[in-house]
Amino acid sequence: MRWSWFLVLVALGVGCKGGSTAALGAKCDASLRLRVEELARADADSLLDVMGQATLALDEAHQKKLESAGARIQLANGDLFTARIPVKRMGHVAALDFVKSLALSQAREPLAP
Repeated sequence: MRWSWFLVLVALGVGCKGGSTAALGAKCDASLRLRVEELARADADSLLDVMGQATLALDEAHQKKLESAGARIQLANGDLFTARIPVKRMGHVAALDFVKSLALSQAREPLAP
């Protein structure tokens, strides 16, 4: 029940169409979905750093499709990529047929000596 409300809120907050809303639920990890939900209400123009996986190695044409959907590619290596994506465009990126999964990037601190 909670997920259905989440998808409705995100769809309204970030202006998703039907396919984009379903893709957010299916392809985004829990931490990313929660962060998108928070920011959709507060500031849909916010950028999120995301790690993604594609169903194939990303060539230039697929990278351009990601960029057209709203992603600012930072790194692409094989089928993995990192990008900055505006919250309001997250559903568009998730809806791309070759995008397998999206996860909120995590900052890691090195271990102290």
